[in-house]
Amino acid sequence: MSALALEIDQTMQQLDAATASRLERLVRDALALVKPVAAAGSVGRQGIRFPLVQGAKPITSEDVARLQDEV
Repeated sequence: MSALALEIDQTMQQLDAATASRLERLVRDALALVKPVAAAGSVGRQGIRFPLVQGAKPITSEDVARLQDEV
């Protein structure tokens, strides 16, 4: 198990049900952002489609660099 997965699991166990549910939703949304989805009507071609998230802030180049460093 990765360090991140372990940290998420430990944090989830310490939270109340409502907060844990919100964290789980955030993690699932983040996973959905990186999983490729077949574009509607395309044949033999896959692309990544990103859902619109109301109230989300734009991702900066610094955010991208930080995430790449974490991988």
